[in-house]
Amino acid sequence: MQTSISALSWRRAFSRFTLGLSAIGLATGMLLAGCGGDDDDDDNDDVTVVQTASGKVSGEAAGEGDEQVYTYKGIPYGAPPVGNLRWKPPQPPASWDGVYAATKYSVMSPQTYPASPVYDGIPESGMGEDVLRLNITTPAKAKNQKQKLPVMVLFHGGGLTSGSVNRASDNRADLPNHGVVSVAVQHRIGALGYMAHPELTAESPNHASGNYGQLDLIQALKWVQSNIAAFGGDPGNVTIWGHSGGGMKTNWLVASPLSKGLFHRAISEAGWTVGGTALAQAEQYGVNLMNKVGAKNIEELRQRPWQEIIAVTDMPLAESGYATVHTVDGWSLPKTIGDLYLQDNHNDVPFMVGNGGGEINARSPDRGNFLLQMVKARKSPIYTYIFTHVPSNWAKAGVTAYHGLEVSYQYGSIDTVQRLYGTSLLPASPDIPADPGLTDDDWALTDTVMTTWAQFADTGNPNNPKLGVTWPTYSDADQYLDIGVPSILKTGFATVNTQQPPRVAE
Repeated sequence: MQTSISALSWRRAFSRFTLGLSAIGLATGMLLAGCGGDDDDDDNDDVTVVQTASGKVSGEAAGEGDEQVYTYKGIPYGAPPVGNLRWKPPQPPASWDGVYAATKYSVMSPQTYPASPVYDGIPESGMGEDVLRLNITTPAKAKNQKQKLPVMVLFHGGGLTSGSVNRASDNRADLPNHGVVSVAVQHRIGALGYMAHPELTAESPNHASGNYGQLDLIQALKWVQSNIAAFGGDPGNVTIWGHSGGGMKTNWLVASPLSKGLFHRAISEAGWTVGGTALAQAEQYGVNLMNKVGAKNIEELRQRPWQEIIAVTDMPLAESGYATVHTVDGWSLPKTIGDLYLQDNHNDVPFMVGNGGGEINARSPDRGNFLLQMVKARKSPIYTYIFTHVPSNWAKAGVTAYHGLEVSYQYGSIDTVQRLYGTSLLPASPDIPADPGLTDDDWALTDTVMTTWAQFADTGNPNNPKLGVTWPTYSDADQYLDIGVPSILKTGFATVNTQQPPRVAE
């Protein structure tokens, strides 16, 4: 950790400045309900203008000097999945004339309100089905830049039923300024993104239904292959990643034959899953939902407002008979994720897997033991970690690294970590101060984490001098990196089954 205190202080000030810019953009986009960009032929001299396969797009510059990035919001990567395209694989976006102003976030995918603590200010008017959009943050310095930076494609958390990438932390300059182009993908979720049904299976040329949200992600990755070079990214070096639900989506893509060749590394954070629901069961869930809505057939259900469908998914399973799942459809997911992994029928790329120390529980050894088997069924390395660092005031109060804490360090958004105080993730308590107690150790660690994640994206190996320790690949030695201040090497990823206490910085 060689970053000086003065450099950290400057980075902290810049981080807050860029966060403010992102927050202003978020508020503006949501007030306008993410209605998309405007065509403007007068913007042809704008340095942010980039040519894509569908037409020209313009963005906005943020920051100055070596820390400047260009941001592009709400770029369509697929046609709006509405009307007859609801519950169908995504279609290519329409082309446009002129310059598309990619300066407003899209709407959020329909979901239960409020979806999560970080979206409690988003009204229903900020939701809709025109969500096959993505955001790009690139440090490439000019349009048509010939740089070929590694690309990190982010999938949001929230399981398969909630969330969005239209928040400030997902689109900050901090991680891109460590040498990557960031792409954050919106997609269909919940019943609109994952419902299977016998009628949908019958109309499919692949005799499959469900997993539409995952097919959206594949469509986004295809868009990246065709267009990201114009933004300074390398289509031959793409990392997919996400936390919680984003990790689940990443696991699925590593397993699916349809995503072969579209990415080259993967990071699954606190979202380990290796299952899948049989098509017949998933179809029954869809039948139950249709009956609950009161529609006679898929044609009629496609005409119903999304609010009626989401209302059913908000009910308990015992009442609605519906659950949002990954479907083993025989096409996009031929077998369960675990079977595809262990039979070496998956996308064999360098893989990073981990979670927060406060999440470790009795089920964790199942994941570790599975990974030990997976290592033997592949050629590419796996790296495992447990993030145990907690800001000083919370660590002294006994707070462990709860679900999602490490995300703030990966995005460089630790100045907003206190937003989760008083939520289900960190309930307010007289014994826990609202002020997390950020110190220069936190700023040094977030720089180290972003450097490490960017290094993995660049080379498939996360090791770099700032780690202060050599992070080995996962093997029978069962070693993992305990990320904190300092980060240390430990043994027992497959056997640890209790919450890991916070480590106060040494």
